[in-house]
Amino acid sequence: MRTLPDFAVVDRSLPEGLHPYAALLPHVLQSPALRRITPSAEAARTLVAGARVAVQAGRGYAYVDVNVPCIVLSEWYYRGGSGLDLYLDLLHELTHLRQLSEGADLWDERFAYVDRPTEIEGYAVAVEEGRRLGMTPVMVQRHLSNPWMTAEDVVRLVAHIDRLLAGGAALSGG
Repeated sequence: MRTLPDFAVVDRSLPEGLHPYAALLPHVLQSPALRRITPSAEAARTLVAGARVAVQAGRGYAYVDVNVPCIVLSEWYYRGGSGLDLYLDLLHELTHLRQLSEGADLWDERFAYVDRPTEIEGYAVAVEEGRRLGMTPVMVQRHLSNPWMTAEDVVRLVAHIDRLLAGGAALSGG
């Protein structure tokens, strides 16, 4: 994979604690992916300005703490994860912050994780941007794979993502 553009480079020098989103991704407002997350440049600026990321000790990945609200990022992943994966996950979680601000239930248990509309949209943002940056289908599969999903879950999620990116509904049938 080629070198990441400036807007995708994560500043990994921050200590544990709560930080402005733009402290981790200083050039994020230049990212084409923001157009998928929010409809206008003004809305993107507002979303990024209000977003926070808590770097916390321990292993794990990233999620949104709906009570704060903020993105929680494990220090292990922040320091050692691939630059591309970290950038894409921060976009995914920024999508969740926007959804939360619109009143969405990020943990809607009526849906399996890979069928949850909020997750499909978050992953669609990441996959569309990853593909734009040159990710192959194998790299996309690797990015989407994680300890709480089976290989079959990943295949189903990719189908949902592709349907959403093609202009269809996030789910067919529910």
